[in-house]
Amino acid sequence: MYILNWNPTSNVIEASFGGYLTAPEADVFFDEFRELLIDLGPAHFSVTLDYAMVPRMDSGVKDRLDAAREASLFAGATCVTYVARTEAEAHSLIDERLQAVLEGKEQYVAYAAA
Repeated sequence: MYILNWNPTSNVIEASFGGYLTAPEADVFFDEFRELLIDLGPAHFSVTLDYAMVPRMDSGVKDRLDAAREASLFAGATCVTYVARTEAEAHSLIDERLQAVLEGKEQYVAYAAA
């Protein structure tokens, strides 16, 4: 299950996930997310992808979340924030994407620290 929201006051696209996240649901999310990016057009915005409350996800779901991150950056997002499930996961993601983190394009936080 997910909630996708555009907040025009703060210029943030917020995507929150919960429960068991399946691959078909991730595909539907990505299609809806991509349509939102197209509808926004050239705008200054940031993105928050919060999957801290997902206890389990199908293989391939992480790839869809990564595709959403890349689509966001390509569409002009100033920053993409991941809210990970644990600090260890957040640190692992930082290590994987260190250059983008250092450039300020991405940030990874743990739910407990968010």
